[in-house]
Amino acid sequence: MKQNSVLLPILLSAIVIIAYALRRTLQASGLPIDPYYTVLFLLPTLLIFFRKFAFADLGFRVGKPLMGIFFVFLLPGILFFRWTLMGRSIMPFNTLSVMLLIGSFAEEFFFRGYLQEDFKKRFNGNIWISLILSNIVFALVHLIKGYSLPATAMTGLIGVYFGITKDKQGGNSLFYSIAAHGLYNLMATSMF
Repeated sequence: MKQNSVLLPILLSAIVIIAYALRRTLQASGLPIDPYYTVLFLLPTLLIFFRKFAFADLGFRVGKPLMGIFFVFLLPGILFFRWTLMGRSIMPFNTLSVMLLIGSFAEEFFFRGYLQEDFKKRFNGNIWISLILSNIVFALVHLIKGYSLPATAMTGLIGVYFGITKDKQGGNSLFYSIAAHGLYNLMATSMF
């Protein structure tokens, strides 16, 4: 396969979207694992195993800690401020919170760790093309989840934020986008 071909990341993105669309059906049939999270972890892992993608490209590194920590807390801080102004309180964490953390890790592993980096390589390092393409797929998954079109668009923009958090402009590490995504999800679901 030619290095600049975007067929592989588009194909893997389609598999992720299908896994999410069939998620409830497969789990209702007795499948003991979540197919969406499994696919998010499995596809990049297989590519690494078959040497089609380098583990180092996922972005597990220290990066720029001060910038990374800033991005980790900025978006949840904005969300906290928004909800406080609306008079909503924060509810304690629960089992759903743990699942959201696992989901945040899985989505960041695939969408920012693999997909964003693969698109960036295929488009000669162009971060903006990779941010747009990877987050269109990220938004589509949430559209299938049942989000409205405005909520889907906002999710895509938040995904761009997570992508910048992971990239050199932000903390330069996947750890920071995972943490920002996790904190964002925890705060968004615990403020009712």
